[in-house]
Amino acid sequence: MPLSKGKDMEITRNLMVDDQLRPSEITNLPLLSAMRKLPREYCVMPDQHDVAYADITLPLGQGRLLAQPLLTARLVQAVMPVEKMRVLVVGAATGYTAALFAALGANVTALESNTRLAEQGKHFCQQEALNVSWIIAPLNAGVAENAPYDVIYFDGAILHFPAFCAAQLAASGCMAGVMASPHKLAEAFVAMREPENQSGFIVTTLFETQMPLLPDMAEPVTFEF
Repeated sequence: MPLSKGKDMEITRNLMVDDQLRPSEITNLPLLSAMRKLPREYCVMPDQHDVAYADITLPLGQGRLLAQPLLTARLVQAVMPVEKMRVLVVGAATGYTAALFAALGANVTALESNTRLAEQGKHFCQQEALNVSWIIAPLNAGVAENAPYDVIYFDGAILHFPAFCAAQLAASGCMAGVMASPHKLAEAFVAMREPENQSGFIVTTLFETQMPLLPDMAEPVTFEF
């Protein structure tokens, strides 16, 4: 059976969109519509249902978080997928962002290393977003068999671009996520390939934020940009 969508949660989802997202320049109508419909409460812990739509980041256990709705909306809007785009969500956790991309028409590969989170995410997507394929594996190798990707989305912070990005990102693709630094606040970003260097990326900083590092993302890369 589909997951239940109680009237109270439906009202709260609409309040999230109208009070948090629209006043903060989230203007893409398909994105707003998808965020009105996806039951985010099934992507948090059972005792967090009442705050699932609050303007806060929620802990999922073992150092993992579900990003606040506005952070997710701003990053997804920045790489706005179109029908049949191939998207890799790295650190898909409980599946909210993967399902959001799928609701926008993308073909999504959800990569997660935590089995408990992945099982919750798989169940969520089975109900809400059937065009999501789940892979349980370390995050720092990507998923080569479904590449190349039009979008690689890091659902958490990284210190650098993992080596797999150079091989698995489509020539005209882009990446988005949060770049951490030991010397300053983390920054949300969008990145695209350098025109003359397929291993290099042009990074556009969007805003400062805070997110914990994704697992497997602390090791140095073997090449430089």
